[in-house]
Amino acid sequence: MTPKRRIVLALLVLLLAAAIIIPVVYLSRPSVQPQIQLTAPEQDCGLLNHFGSEQQLIDHLQLSPSPGPWIVMGGIASGPSDARETAYSGTNVQVQGVDEADLVKTDGVNVYASAWTMNGSSTAIVRAYPPESAALLSRIPGLGWESNLFVAGDRLVLIDAAGSLFFREGPFPYWEPATAVRVYDIADPANPALVRNVTVSGWYSGARMIGDVVYLVANSWIYLGEDEALVLPTITSDGSARTLTYADIGYFADSDGSHVDTIILALNVRTDDPPAFESFLTNGASQLYASLQNLYIASGEWVYEGDTVVVEMSAVHKIAIGGGVRYVCSARIPGTILNQFSMDEWNGDLRVATTFGSWSPEGGRTSAGVYVLDDLLKPLGQVDGLAPGERVYAARFLGARAYLVTYRQVDPLFVIDVSDASHPQVLGYLKIPGVSDYLHPFGTDFLIGLGRNDPDGTGRLHGVKLSLFDVSDVAHPVEVDALVIGDGEYEWAWSEAQMDHRAFLFIPGRNDVVFPVTISSWGSNYTTSDTWAGAYVVAVTAQGFTLRGTVEHGSTGDDYWSNQIRRSLYIGDYLYTVSNGFVVAHDLDTLTEVARVPL
Repeated sequence: MTPKRRIVLALLVLLLAAAIIIPVVYLSRPSVQPQIQLTAPEQDCGLLNHFGSEQQLIDHLQLSPSPGPWIVMGGIASGPSDARETAYSGTNVQVQGVDEADLVKTDGVNVYASAWTMNGSSTAIVRAYPPESAALLSRIPGLGWESNLFVAGDRLVLIDAAGSLFFREGPFPYWEPATAVRVYDIADPANPALVRNVTVSGWYSGARMIGDVVYLVANSWIYLGEDEALVLPTITSDGSARTLTYADIGYFADSDGSHVDTIILALNVRTDDPPAFESFLTNGASQLYASLQNLYIASGEWVYEGDTVVVEMSAVHKIAIGGGVRYVCSARIPGTILNQFSMDEWNGDLRVATTFGSWSPEGGRTSAGVYVLDDLLKPLGQVDGLAPGERVYAARFLGARAYLVTYRQVDPLFVIDVSDASHPQVLGYLKIPGVSDYLHPFGTDFLIGLGRNDPDGTGRLHGVKLSLFDVSDVAHPVEVDALVIGDGEYEWAWSEAQMDHRAFLFIPGRNDVVFPVTISSWGSNYTTSDTWAGAYVVAVTAQGFTLRGTVEHGSTGDDYWSNQIRRSLYIGDYLYTVSNGFVVAHDLDTLTEVARVPL
């Protein structure tokens, strides 16, 4: 079978999988919801209730018989866990000390890379440093599409989508999702040994790791199966299964209509203790933010009249962490939260940025807002009504400042003072063509924005744009420089870092930025085409950008999926880029390739 045919076959398999999953997972609307649109956050710190009997839980499900859950599927470099002479990069994370699961990790000697090929998925352990001894040491088979990884000392954590097919009413099979967490002892990286194996029912939503504890969030569908039997989530820890009972399922005053049990697990990777957990009904946790002390999960809530959204808000639930998990409080906030960077904890307060009106059919009745809540999620202050007709594309909270990027036809960058929690205020803003999808701090006076260009000024986004913003004069932020890639009439460019900050690498000391790019081009008559995939290496100073060069893993063609660079990292004076096919080492001074290890 040729590579092209294998790609087509893989796509057909994906389409079939989607057809199987769609009957289970789609946007259902809860039957009972608040009908009053909030104009300010609303605290809900009543005690988390639990069902008093199995029949009470069954009655809840029968009163709101949604056939599927309402789920949206879902910074600063995280430093090494122990000090070494040779500097190396961690994952680009939002909060220092809070690691985020990703496809690639390193401990300064080895690179751990999850990859998917036509032959399936696996996690490769590659001896990467020094480059002259680079080699593939071992490979761990995956359980699904690709694994999310953590590395902590001699522990490697793999998080996989798992599950099984089963038949219910009708001819279509249903997918019973599960999330698997496997912990390996990698003291001998050539022979990783499985030491923990934990599986929880539900879709993987996200995970964080602090110290030796992994905090994982999954969304599980509670339903009535054959003969109206109640089907509840199960947590299996090293072969010992524990099915949740009605008493384990918490609910809130506004949980009517929800069939989604959000489960928060805390798993210590160095003990044999069963994972601690918290569990309650939500509309599906689609966003996850964690500080060193607390975990915040958020979901959107929309009420429709016909095709018009009449109520739009976000529910935020606060969970205290510290080895275990403990529910603290909840709040409802006007608007929709874009992603994890739209939430931030500072001095005990939670700051949240939302777009209000982002689901209106006309798309014009939108605006942005920033809300501040205290440690029990009591509203303290807000600034809203920003950028009428636009929506939030990027947000970044950095200490006493908040930075918002909104967009419709131009890109306003707002600088907001949130030092006084009760009176946040806009200090200044800048309007430029294009939009930033991700904001990264550069010193105290600059921001780097990665997003898309608008070459015609018409609102049609096209190409990759790297912007440098000077925010030292908060009332008058300035775009110092911009680097635009692939915005020609017969070009198209895209970077995974536009939608996933973990694909963005900043190298301190050198002040280099590295991010993957794919560029497609075609002739004016559309009869010829070409695709290039690699990574751009750009030097950053206060005066602007200098393109140092590009690196690639080979021609695309039939090997496009193998050669497309997904992640980059550095160890010492070497840049390592990772695709599905290779780990490649480059000299950071010259960008010359010095080693290549097939995966």
